[in-house]
Amino acid sequence: MDPRDAALQALTPTVMVPRFGEFEPLAQPGHRFLAGQNGDWLEVRRAWLYARMPLTKASSVVKPYGTVTASLEWMCPPIPLALFERFAGMARESCPLEAAGWITWNEVSNEFAFREVGVREASASRIHFDRPRLGEGEHLVVDLHSHGRSSAFFSGTDDEDDRGEVKLSVVLGRCDQKLVTAQRLCLMGMFVPMQLASAVDGLMFKPAPVEEPRTFVADALV
Repeated sequence: MDPRDAALQALTPTVMVPRFGEFEPLAQPGHRFLAGQNGDWLEVRRAWLYARMPLTKASSVVKPYGTVTASLEWMCPPIPLALFERFAGMARESCPLEAAGWITWNEVSNEFAFREVGVREASASRIHFDRPRLGEGEHLVVDLHSHGRSSAFFSGTDDEDDRGEVKLSVVLGRCDQKLVTAQRLCLMGMFVPMQLASAVDGLMFKPAPVEEPRTFVADALV
């Protein structure tokens, strides 16, 4: 085997789901693919998230594997509403130009923080910025950006930018009026539409039932 293939397969393996034994979820941060009787699945673990989502549906070919169930577990607390409100204020002030920011979570302190990004260029249709440098134990959880006076949606440019990352992506639109939002969970190129689940102690998200997860088609292996 080519050493490069061996390295890729060791980093991101494909695991056959046991038919009779107990399935053991991914224990360490990373991602892998699962071959099940009911299709192929993507499994992702981060300090703040565990997710198991379908990539393909079951085929007519009987496979000697077990079945897989979908799972989405938040390993971090609800996200403070004040951090979203802070970005909403930035988005209104920047309108009609786009704005961007991050919400991070530190697994050591168990605290969230709003991180400003180093904006290089901003217009009414795009924004370019330098990614913040994260501290020890700090993880990107929410990637925020605004669309100025336009509505909230995910463009092809957004799809390209979010490819290969694990994060929540939130867009704010109509920043000169009553704000509208669009949100999704990005899983290595799979985009799962999300909806707000709570806004009492903080914001939580759950999969929206409107459509199936969408996968970004690209030539990249990882």
